[in-house]
Amino acid sequence: MASALAQRVAIAVPAALLALGIAYSSAQSPLATAAGLAAVLLAVAIVSQPLALLLLLVAALPWEGLLGFPTETVTVAKLLGLLVFVSVAISVVSGERRLRAPSTGVAVTILALAVGISLTLSPDPAAGVAKTLSYLLFIAFFFAVVQLVDDRRDLVRILRVITLSVTAAGCWGLAAFLSGEEARAAGPIEDPNDFGYLMAATLPMALYLAVGRTPDRWLWRACVPILLAAMLATFSRGVLVALAAAAVWAIATRRIRLGGLAATGAAIVAVLAAGLLLFGSLIGERVEQKESIASENVSSRQALWRGAVAMTADRPLVGVGPGRFGVESVDYVRDDPIALRDPVVHNSYLEILAETGPVALAAFVAFIAGTWLSLSRLGRGRRAAGDVDGRKLVTALQASLLIAIVGALFLSQQLAAPFWLVGALAGAAPWALAGAADRPAGRASPAGAGRRAEPGPAIG
Repeated sequence: MASALAQRVAIAVPAALLALGIAYSSAQSPLATAAGLAAVLLAVAIVSQPLALLLLLVAALPWEGLLGFPTETVTVAKLLGLLVFVSVAISVVSGERRLRAPSTGVAVTILALAVGISLTLSPDPAAGVAKTLSYLLFIAFFFAVVQLVDDRRDLVRILRVITLSVTAAGCWGLAAFLSGEEARAAGPIEDPNDFGYLMAATLPMALYLAVGRTPDRWLWRACVPILLAAMLATFSRGVLVALAAAAVWAIATRRIRLGGLAATGAAIVAVLAAGLLLFGSLIGERVEQKESIASENVSSRQALWRGAVAMTADRPLVGVGPGRFGVESVDYVRDDPIALRDPVVHNSYLEILAETGPVALAAFVAFIAGTWLSLSRLGRGRRAAGDVDGRKLVTALQASLLIAIVGALFLSQQLAAPFWLVGALAGAAPWALAGAADRPAGRASPAGAGRRAEPGPAIG
């Protein structure tokens, strides 16, 4: 009795003194007190809630176009990425987690080094700092996801967060398009093609969640038509080609059953029918506008691609420097009917080659290929283990990756969420989806005792 009373006093007295201190500080300087409390809460979150910070970052990625503060270079998403990286570093250094080494980690590290060398040797390094920072933060995001996703629940939670966030962005873009404010849906992402790319890459994740047996599956089934409608409202032909490629792959490899194919087709038809019925005149007008410049768009992209090749020929080892294609395009891009100001290549692979050289491109391709091979191995393992849900999840990630790969032939998307999110989840999946039969004996979990053992390589 006396011991319990002593414990209560030991807690109550410091708590009362802390409350008095906060009250006095608030009376003297409310803003300083609020800032101090915010700093303390942030420090606590960094130390104790790294996964929550990661989920917040994932939710912010589709909205980065509207979160360009405190500056256009140092955005909210980049600051969140830095906080996540610091949180992971603290947990690894403190011994709470063991550092995991995904199979694609070497390729990603080489990419970071190649981009850094290209920046150093660039004719104007200052102009490439922002793009280099984006590369480094996406690479840090990749490694952070691999470290923080410990089980299937964490992995699915990330899919839910990105699907909800992208669907909300889709609603934003659709509202602006259907109101007549925008000629093509774009939402928080300025370029409609980039916006459609994100919608398409997220669609397989939403379909995986929609066919699940969880009580909230109605929510994900509602997300699917919104994503489809927003994607179609961008009128992006490259995105449609990427989605068609994923559909052909799914049918050819029997990843999707006849019933699922019919349901998906019915959803597309329903979205198109509803759009034409309710907004037929608006859609017809936008289609005519798109068709009137279609040939010019094709010629423009071909000119940009030729310019990228010519640029590479002049600086074949390290490229012209990160973020400098637009500046250099004045001397290399010929016969562009649109004459864009500060253009991008509209091809991720050629842009990497022209700006950062063949080593960076080889590393990026190795990262993509390694991600695909990792998912393929994991899918075979889940099938052998009789893990139906795990195989569906892997199929969704493969479909998203295939859409990202094909879409990147027509868009500059090497610094967009789909590649890095799918690559990170593929890197974490061997740990997250492992069952008892997959666990090697005597391996401790990264977060200490009481957590399940982890397969695959770990350092520390």
